Amino acid sequence: MPTLLRTSATAVENVRPLVSGDTTKEKFVLRWILMLDAVSVVIPGARNPAQAVSNAEAAELAPLSAELMAKVKAIYDQDIKPYVHQRW
Repeated sequence: MPTLLRTSATAVENVRPLVSGDTTKEKFVLRWILMLDAVSVVIPGARNPAQAVSNAEAAELAPLSAELMAKVKAIYDQDIKPYVHQRW
């Protein structure tokens, strides 16, 4: 498995325990992204209309706590940032 794919899978597994209630990890992470000060828009992919609706519902989730924001940022910094941040 390529390194980025392997580390992405690790990041997903690290986020999973942070998600609670009836939301999905996808909505949870989209909510995290929407709460970042530097982000003005998020354009997630969707394979069908149901996924597009689900993605849009992320904006309706309650704001994440500062603690959850920090935990997701730590996962991003460790598992994802080294592969993508230089492309910004």
